Amino acid sequence: MKENKMHIPLSRKLTTTIIKKGTDFTDEVSSAIKEQGITLQQFNALRILRGRNGKPASLQDVSKDMIHANSNTTRVIDKLVTKKLVKRVQCPSDRRQIEITITQEGLNLLTILDHQVDEKESEITQNLNDEEKNRLIALLMKL
Repeated sequence: MKENKMHIPLSRKLTTTIIKKGTDFTDEVSSAIKEQGITLQQFNALRILRGRNGKPASLQDVSKDMIHANSNTTRVIDKLVTKKLVKRVQCPSDRRQIEITITQEGLNLLTILDHQVDEKESEITQNLNDEEKNRLIALLMKL
């Protein structure tokens, strides 16, 4: 009996490959930070706040820069406040506005995590040279 192979469009193969690899990358990076008791979304929020160099952020500021656009930023920030990694205060000039800043504990944690994540990302992409990495980034940005 002849096997009936269904033709899979190349666009579907590309899409599923990107999704699968993205999931693999997410799982790998998540495992690197899990040891420190935070999630990938919490790590992302901490990096966003660190990038503001001490300038307070609103929930909307953090939310718009999150990698996972559908993540519940309020919940993520609440958990970081509980862990004393970020501080949330009422804006002195507009009491309706909440200002969020990273604490020294949050900065210290990121120092540890940066090294672990850098190692994991290098491991994940070790089969590509720098030219290939740049080319892949450029190609993905065209999508």
